[in-house]
Amino acid sequence: MLRRLFLALSLLLFVTSALAGPPASGEFEFYPGGRYNPSIPTPASVLGYRVGEAFTPHAEVERYYKTLAQAAGERMRLLPYGKTFEGRTLYLAVFSAPENLARPGGLESIRANIARLSNPRKTSLDQATEIARTTPAIAWLSYNVHGNESSSSEASLQVAYQLAAGEDERTLKILKECVVILDPMVNPDGRDRYVQFYRSVLGRMPNPNPEAAEHNERWPSGRTNHYYFDLNRDWAWQSQPESQARVAEYRRWNPQLHVDYHEMNLEATYYFAPPAQPILESIDPLLTKWFRIYAKGNAAAFDRFGIRYYTSEDFDLFYPSYGDSWPSLNGAIGMTYEQAGGGRGGLVARLREGQGEVTLRDRAWHHFTTSLATLETTANHREARLLDFYEFHRAALRAGSEGPIHEIYLLAGKDPARSAQLIDRLLRQGIEVQQASEPLAANDVRDYAGSVLGDKRFPAATYVVDLAQPKGFLARALLEPESKLRGLLFYDVTGWSLPLASGVEAYWSQKKASGERRAVTVAPEAAGGVSGPDHATAYLFTWDTNGAAALLAALLERDVRCYVAIAGFKLAGQAFDPGTIIVPRETNLPDLDQKMKELSAQAKVDVMAASSGLADAGIDLGSNRMRFVRKPKVAIVMDRPVAETDYGALWFLFDQQLGMPFTAIAAEDLRGVELADYNVLIFPSDFGTGRGWSRYVDKKLAEKIGGWIRNGGVVVGMRGGAVLATKNKAGWSSIGFRYVRERDEQERLEEEKEAQAAAAPRPALAGAPPPPPAEKPPEKDKAEQAAKELEKKLLPWSKKEIEERKEEIPGTIMRLNLDNTHPLGFGYAGQVDVLNRTSPILELTAKGDNVIYYPKENFKLSGYLTEDNARKLANTAYLVREQVGRGFVILYADSPVFRGFWEGTVRLFMNSVFFGNIANPYFRQ
Repeated sequence: MLRRLFLALSLLLFVTSALAGPPASGEFEFYPGGRYNPSIPTPASVLGYRVGEAFTPHAEVERYYKTLAQAAGERMRLLPYGKTFEGRTLYLAVFSAPENLARPGGLESIRANIARLSNPRKTSLDQATEIARTTPAIAWLSYNVHGNESSSSEASLQVAYQLAAGEDERTLKILKECVVILDPMVNPDGRDRYVQFYRSVLGRMPNPNPEAAEHNERWPSGRTNHYYFDLNRDWAWQSQPESQARVAEYRRWNPQLHVDYHEMNLEATYYFAPPAQPILESIDPLLTKWFRIYAKGNAAAFDRFGIRYYTSEDFDLFYPSYGDSWPSLNGAIGMTYEQAGGGRGGLVARLREGQGEVTLRDRAWHHFTTSLATLETTANHREARLLDFYEFHRAALRAGSEGPIHEIYLLAGKDPARSAQLIDRLLRQGIEVQQASEPLAANDVRDYAGSVLGDKRFPAATYVVDLAQPKGFLARALLEPESKLRGLLFYDVTGWSLPLASGVEAYWSQKKASGERRAVTVAPEAAGGVSGPDHATAYLFTWDTNGAAALLAALLERDVRCYVAIAGFKLAGQAFDPGTIIVPRETNLPDLDQKMKELSAQAKVDVMAASSGLADAGIDLGSNRMRFVRKPKVAIVMDRPVAETDYGALWFLFDQQLGMPFTAIAAEDLRGVELADYNVLIFPSDFGTGRGWSRYVDKKLAEKIGGWIRNGGVVVGMRGGAVLATKNKAGWSSIGFRYVRERDEQERLEEEKEAQAAAAPRPALAGAPPPPPAEKPPEKDKAEQAAKELEKKLLPWSKKEIEERKEEIPGTIMRLNLDNTHPLGFGYAGQVDVLNRTSPILELTAKGDNVIYYPKENFKLSGYLTEDNARKLANTAYLVREQVGRGFVILYADSPVFRGFWEGTVRLFMNSVFFGNIANPYFRQ
């Protein structure tokens, strides 16, 4: 009785102190009036400072959690679940009431019950009701996915202490009703990069001036992981080991709640769900009520202290690979929480216009407050949340049977390894995949371009994803050709369909196909090797697979001489397209036979051993149409002004996927580089679609690189890097460009006008003929343009943001025309699917080669694109090449290696590296 009275008084003290108003910045208790087990160590007792008074690196966070686990064993388990690229351990800290952890079967029995809720095929409603009555809900809180949004890991220390040591009624109820999982640091490599930076510039006292060095990170920022990947965009694609380990562990627990803790603009307040539109249409009705329930809990917690916050703005739930959308597609209530601060916050930062200061301790306290409020809301609605989790999976079964798509068919095609990779990506997420044991007969079939094909037979071994499955909502979001978009305030790309991104041939139907199929539990392992005579005159492999690029890279790295066919031929009854690689015995390694067997098996590529170089038809193996492939000596420009993630995708491709060496060169060091040591120089995009390069590539450096190109070098520019190479900028090519956004285009025209004025010739001598008059647009066009300009000038202020959004192309998939007779188009058919992220518009070239270009119309496949922007893109270039002297300039309107999962255009990019210097033999140089 006395204990209950004491707990009631403690709660009253907490509420009373809370109502007194916000505490002075930094001088407050995280949990006023809390009562704690004195045997449990506080963060300050282990670290030597209170939470938020310093940045805590991974090793120290790890030390505190280990210390806490030893002291709080009856409430806590600490589970390592993976390693980062830099060798740091990833942990989950699991908290619950002792009676939950000690129940028969312990945590495993709880996980088993939750797994039954996620499989309504085998669990009845009555059984689910009983499980919900007797089983704790699982709540998962993820901190610090972006390493420089660092207050959340600090907050996790205090949350962990509260759950391990708290003796108040609120904490005890959370522990009784829930199993709480804390991931204290999703991105340790990025966080430690930020903490190390901050410590390196911190003086005796932190400087609140936002212009101080400590508030302005160096490149690369701590946001990303070791390879500069944004882990908050990688949940579904799982290109990184942190994501793979986290998703595997997530699937073991099947939580009903997942919160992803972030930070945002220093001048903002605090954001929590409900999210902004657009929300994925299929799951919106199932989540909306819960967003409001959790919002009320968070609002009440903040209202006690007068802390400002907002909801339903800025952060949508559309892109399926976030830390809120992906869990939501798995039945959790997935939410993002954003605290003002981020990399610019430091230990203390002064806000503009006399708004005061915000400290790291403030920021950590806010995240701590929503952490407990969210857990309390889950505890208060435990049974309803568990039943809704069950109903979510039942709804997925119904939606798959009754929805617009019932089955999706994936063909192995010419690159079985790439389709196997797609299947593996699905299986790792728990999506059920089947494979046809015999040909399938399907009705009402459509392809991914929207064409209605009617009845169609699919061969045996076709992969089938039936959306009538517990993971049906997730499968649909990842695989459907296009998600329905509502609203314009999108935060990320709007097109991502995995078959299109992977370059895998796919179809769908509203009906179930007839024919036997079996469940696929493990993705098929692609194989490769050499077929033909043991001692060959040459070895051949086609350029149809991504593995071919890895094999060619391995051969060239070992100084094996290789050639590429620039015309088709037929040999030993087999047809070979342009792009086929030939490895002749002549002048090659003495152990060539053994090397080909080893390397083809490693790359999983089929290689043909040819006993003769005489073709059945077409060119012979010694033809001049067999062009020598020079060994690439690649340099990639990095550091400011390069976009970290675009560089990171290239780094990961060369380093991890191809095992191909390259040299990373900081942009500011280019002036002193001996360019003759390289034959391929890659300029990734900058943050400003080209403008950022102006500060680093001046006239003198542009002339130096131009001379290197004329002597045989190959420049590859992507997005902003492509803009740099145009005639308007560095002038390495004759290609011009425009911007999609009107305001950007106006600035470009002004820059061009100023440049022309500066380079204008002296006035002509008296008597010289006047210049020809400029062509005037027709009166009708002038009138229409004037009407548009007037309408824009009179646009209400409240509508200007939406109108500006309409000018964007926020990551939209487009099917473009491709010249597959060109070396840069080898290995592809006549079209290719690419992503446009408000990419600069490259003009078609008359001097060079238009390898990939936008058709006149009907090229959008998936995502958002206005008719006006479609008209701007029509008949413009995506990939162009121009010869300059003995060298070449290759320009991509956007990155073909986006986020490490856009597998369909990896070889397209590697064509530039391997074959970018191959000239047209029909032209004299």
